[in-house]
Amino acid sequence: MKTQVIINFLAGTYSLLNNTQWRNGTMVPDPWGEQPAGLLTYTRYGYMSAVMNSMEPEMRPPGIQWPPSNGGSIDDWALIGKSSLSYAGPFSLNTSVPLTKFSGQVLHGPVTTSSIPRLVGGIQRRNFTVIEQDGEVYLSIAVITTQVGAKSEIWWKRIAKG
Repeated sequence: MKTQVIINFLAGTYSLLNNTQWRNGTMVPDPWGEQPAGLLTYTRYGYMSAVMNSMEPEMRPPGIQWPPSNGGSIDDWALIGKSSLSYAGPFSLNTSVPLTKFSGQVLHGPVTTSSIPRLVGGIQRRNFTVIEQDGEVYLSIAVITTQVGAKSEIWWKRIAKG
């Protein structure tokens, strides 16, 4: 199957449902807590963006304002930074692994911009699985970080076709 057909199938905006994480085989708490929120967007033109954060009140200090000089302590801003992640850039499909429109590996990057500076310029490998059920499209993104024995499985629901 041609990669552009798969990219067109993936294109759209997805809403974050949940994120399950493990470290060395042990489940650990989600950094976005019990109330995660986020959007993942893939375009037909090969660009993506992801933003994830917690919606739990204790992780969202009320004094935060924009620009930062208008409110919020350093500790408040650190809490926001610790419980959120965003990045964007081009994406492609890894054709060196088995690839269908329902599973394969997507490569995010080289990352153009990110709330985590070390991600900029890097490639984020993401194994994906698409499930169509009852007229809905669900996307599972598996992230494996072998250096730290970490694994995440992030589930998204498509809310807009691209």
